[in-house]
Amino acid sequence: MPSARTDNNDVLNKEFSLDELEILLEISNVVTSNLDLDEILQSVHSYLPKLIQHTKSGIFFYHESTGKVTIHSNIGLSERLLKQFSENISNHFLFKKQLLTKKGWRSTDIHTVEEIKKLPYFQSALRRDGVLYGIGAPILLDDNFIGTIHVTRPESKGDFTKRDLRMLELICNHISIAVKNSLTYEKDLKEKEHIINVLEQKVKQAERLAALGRAAAIIAHEVKNPLTSIRVSLYSIEKKSSWKMDIGEDLKIVKEAVDRVSRTAEDLLHFSSDTYLRFEEVDLNEILKELVSEYRERNGKDFIIETSLNKPVPCTLADAEKLKEIFGNLLSNALAATESGGTVRVSTNHLFDQVVVIVEDWGSGISGEIQQKIFEPFFTTKQSGTGLGLAIAKKNIEAHRGTIKVESEPGWGTKFIVNLPVYIQARHGDPDE
Repeated sequence: MPSARTDNNDVLNKEFSLDELEILLEISNVVTSNLDLDEILQSVHSYLPKLIQHTKSGIFFYHESTGKVTIHSNIGLSERLLKQFSENISNHFLFKKQLLTKKGWRSTDIHTVEEIKKLPYFQSALRRDGVLYGIGAPILLDDNFIGTIHVTRPESKGDFTKRDLRMLELICNHISIAVKNSLTYEKDLKEKEHIINVLEQKVKQAERLAALGRAAAIIAHEVKNPLTSIRVSLYSIEKKSSWKMDIGEDLKIVKEAVDRVSRTAEDLLHFSSDTYLRFEEVDLNEILKELVSEYRERNGKDFIIETSLNKPVPCTLADAEKLKEIFGNLLSNALAATESGGTVRVSTNHLFDQVVVIVEDWGSGISGEIQQKIFEPFFTTKQSGTGLGLAIAKKNIEAHRGTIKVESEPGWGTKFIVNLPVYIQARHGDPDE
């Protein structure tokens, strides 16, 4: 003998009108669409009054860990009624029955009309809103109760039918499918993100290993040569000391060799370690004026350093010391590329939400092939140098969420362009932003 549920479904199916079938088809299309879950809930809920006559209903989700419910879609329910429902959920007989049985119920299947009218919940909440009759059906996920749809009517509209209840259960089944699809999509997305992250880590690891190989060659070269100089000089010092000869030149060679090894080690340390920034509001013009002043004192007789730093530019949020290192490196490179008596220019500009710093020289320029490699770690065209200066500068600029690029033509000089984001106080009042 078929169950009562099967009999009711058969009756329900036989009584479907063409309009109802079209609405159910629309709901099915919405549930299987690419909309997010909230949009699906709102859309499905909007069709509900056309299938079950009512003026007040809500889609609620139940949080088992806290025993609380949250409203995700609402038709006609007042704020006061919603508050009463959420705060007194443990006393709501229709909700408690669904939670216990995981089935849909009419309120009059649990209590008579007279009993409902005497309930404290009816007196405190439902009576004021003119609500008497109600039906509720559970939203299940893998047989777990995760929510419900409640539909209510005033006494004047009469009680809900068994058919109304079965229709509501059918809608809840559709919503259960939507929830499951949404969770599956999120799980798949997280798995894909995990795979992508793993692949990215492997690529980075391969890049680090390749860089480590290049570093080993650089270190072998940069450290071996100075050590050879130190060894030869110490041997010379030993001999000259016994003959009471001047060892000043030998000591100078030792000092230069030690300095070179020290610079190599320091550059490697800066490049390999994480970049920690101490953010503060920074005026780039002031930092560059101070930096240019220092370089003019050291190189004023040999070079001309022009500036265009008088036009005010917005502040940026940055580590001032790191910026001095970055622009000091660019200025040193520009001077090294310029013949004695030549000119180097430092300027700033404001472009939309970016502050632009340009350091340019009129030296021999850089070929296109070298421009493509210039920011790679350990790449250098100098006889002495680790090839880490520009790589460190790029790393620090990107840590500030900025960019650096080079423009150059052989014979026409080189221009390094640094873009840093403007610090907008109104949007980013907290420096941690």
